[in-house]
Formats: sequence, structure tokens, C-alpha cells
Amino acid sequence: MGDVIRKPRHFWTAGTSRVRDVCRLAYLFATELAAEGAVEIIVRPVKSRRTLEQNAKLWAMLADIARQVPWSVNGAIQQLDAEDWKHIMTATVRQEVRMAAGINGGFVLLGLSTKRMTVRELGDLIEFMYSFGADKGVVWSEPRGQMPEQWEAAA
Repeated sequence: MGDVIRKPRHFWTAGTSRVRDVCRLAYLFATELAAEGAVEIIVRPVKSRRTLEQNAKLWAMLADIARQVPWSVNGAIQQLDAEDWKHIMTATVRQEVRMAAGINGGFVLLGLSTKRMTVRELGDLIEFMYSFGADKGVVWSEPRGQMPEQWEAAA
């Protein structure tokens, strides 16, 4: 069996309707690998990734903050764009900062990806941004009633 795939494969389903099909594919793949040696099979719940609705909300909130909150960069107060605010917010929520040496000197802070965040992680980020925005007097562009009820009073 020289054509056996040695790279791990992932089989998943988001409901009970496809479990049998997914298990059949995993079984066939495991049988093929077993001909070459030992096989390990792991079954675990999948951490759900952020939703498109959460992503849209995140970028709307980042745009509101970028328009309304000046910030200190290299000792000067300036307006940052939404992408810069995303890096600040994700680093704050994750309490993690990564720095790399710049090519011509100095340092570069490396941002964190929101596309790999789970629904819960992005929810925590959005919740933090509501709190930050309330402290800074941000007027959210989203209509009243679409905000979590605990934040409607702060808006």
C-alpha cells in the first residue's frame, strides 16, 4: 500500500443526520491506514468557529471605535483604522502580545487572527469592546434592540 495517506485526516459533522456517513468515511480511512500499522482514532466535540453575524458585528464595532476614539501611537494621539483597533482589542482580550524585530530596526507587534476564534472567544471580544466603548463614550452605529440588553442602557 504505497499510496496510503500518512497525513491525519479530519471527519466532522454538525448534526446527527450525517454521523453514519462520516463514521463510514473514517472507518474506510482507518482500515486503509491499519494495513500499514497502528491507527489512532479520536472523537471529540468540535469548537464552533465564529459566525458570519459575529464577524460583521465585530467589524462594525471596530469601525465605530476607529471613527470616535483617538489613541496614542509612538507618543502622538491619532485616529487608528479598524484593523489597528482589531490588533489592540484581540491582544487585550487574549492578554497576549507577540513582538518581532523589524527588518530595518525597531519592533513590530504581531496581531492575532479572529478567523480562528470560537463563537465564545469572539463573543468575549465583542463583550469587551462594548465595555471599552462605554468607557470611551462610543456611539454604536447598530440599531437599538440589536445590542445585548445589558449594553442598551450604556448606549
